[in-house]
Amino acid sequence: MRILAAVFAACVLAGPALAQDAGADHWDARLTAVTGDVVVHPAGGGDEVAGEADMPLEEGDRVTTSADSTAEISLDGQSLISLRENSDFTLENTRKDASIFSLSLGSILAKIEHLGDRSMSVKSPTSVAAVRGTEFGVDVEEGGSHVGVFDEGRVEVQGASGGKEVLTPNQETSVARGEAPSRAAPLRRFAARRALMRAHVRRLAVVRRNWRAMPAAQRRAARANAFKRARQRRLNRLRRRPGQTPENRQRRRRPAQPRRRRKPNPKPNRKDKR
Repeated sequence: MRILAAVFAACVLAGPALAQDAGADHWDARLTAVTGDVVVHPAGGGDEVAGEADMPLEEGDRVTTSADSTAEISLDGQSLISLRENSDFTLENTRKDASIFSLSLGSILAKIEHLGDRSMSVKSPTSVAAVRGTEFGVDVEEGGSHVGVFDEGRVEVQGASGGKEVLTPNQETSVARGEAPSRAAPLRRFAARRALMRAHVRRLAVVRRNWRAMPAAQRRAARANAFKRARQRRLNRLRRRPGQTPENRQRRRRPAQPRRRRKPNPKPNRKDKR
């Protein structure tokens, strides 16, 4: 009975993960490239690890980039999302029929395949952008968010407090905190990023050519190995830091010896000089 109970409990605890690994109904999300300081905060807590190329990502994972750092996330090798520096991005829901991602700070560029009857949205603290297969960008700052569509696609932007604006190619909008989206206008803020988007599209073509499908068991193994390597690299860095060797730790355990005070030299007596 105890064995059966243990097996039942394990199945219950593993249920959500197994449901996600069913495959066809969830995006196969992976980091396809990283530069600089990219950190993956795993779903459900646990130790954060440095991101690396080909690391599978799961629903609930959060990816952050520091200054001068970038990350690429591919969905099934058919769509590509680039995180620019100082960004905070979460894969809230990876179901293909109704996927939800959130950007709490920073900037992304995305090229999303045509979704058909499926839906995808990118949330920010002040807006929700509903995507229908497009090239778009999102910026999130303390005061609000900005959404722009490049040469193709359609994005419906809704303010967190109400209001709605539909963007067609070469249009953008802004959503200040507590306000509705501004009227759609020609690209201005995002116009300077056309070259970045063109490079992003070329990069997606490379990702598509090199993409290899991963069965559920292979994804789990690849993710576990990536986390293991990242933790080992962190341990190695700690061991190399000054003061972290066993000898130095042993020295620190020794009680500090009191310093001997030097006796001050007596001042010469003026009468002696005479």
